[in-house]
Amino acid sequence: MTQPGANGGGETLVEVFDLHKHYTLPKESLFRAAPRVFALNGVSFSIKTGRSFGVVGESGCGKSTLARAVMGLETPTSGRVLFREHDINAIGREELRQLRRNFQMVFQDPFGSLDPRQKVGRIIGEPMDALERVSSDERQGRVVEALEAVGLKAIDMDKYPHEFSGGQRQRIAIARALITRPALIVADEPVSALDVSVQAQVLNLLQDLQDEFNVTYMLISHDLAVVEYVCDEVAVMSEGKIVEHGPTEQIFSDPQHEYTRTLLDAVPQVAPPR
Repeated sequence: MTQPGANGGGETLVEVFDLHKHYTLPKESLFRAAPRVFALNGVSFSIKTGRSFGVVGESGCGKSTLARAVMGLETPTSGRVLFREHDINAIGREELRQLRRNFQMVFQDPFGSLDPRQKVGRIIGEPMDALERVSSDERQGRVVEALEAVGLKAIDMDKYPHEFSGGQRQRIAIARALITRPALIVADEPVSALDVSVQAQVLNLLQDLQDEFNVTYMLISHDLAVVEYVCDEVAVMSEGKIVEHGPTEQIFSDPQHEYTRTLLDAVPQVAPPR
């Protein structure tokens, strides 16, 4: 995959300005203030249309909180998240509902994120049901289109999630994200729950869908190999802050921050055969 410069590409789709998110924990003592967790501490970046933006870091660094904030599922303590120049935390409820069809999320656990009591056709069509008004014929056509886009078949819409493998369930989750034809998909550890043999299939699918639909990705992962394979740009997070950001090839070949070098040094190296 070509790795263009961090400032290349088309229009800016997402802009994040000085984002902070603090959580207040239950008080541990009557005589002390309630402790606070600083999940995000001044995070800023932008993502251009059609690009893949990776966020990497150790567990607890704030990357999943960042994903939820970009999706509008977390209200920041301060700072702004702009989607196509709309501040998603400042607009009205109806305007946000209309905007939501343009960004969807794929979660880590492909089984836990799918309702086991619902058939696949109902699951995939759910975001469209919530955000659009379409006829039953158009709905079914869109569900079939989404299934076929991820390599599944129209007859799969009448099955239940437990009838599929882990990789197929994640394809269903991706089809659900595609159903509203979004400009942005935020994928939070989308392959970490899958067998290694299946991960490459799902990652290749994400790239194929980007080529076909020009979808933009924000990919959250602790796996550096996944980010290197998929993403044009990468931001390295530590303790709620972005400590390094740039084109993926540059970051991986010539890391400037000590924390980035530590992450790269921790990646297992396969010894060449003798």
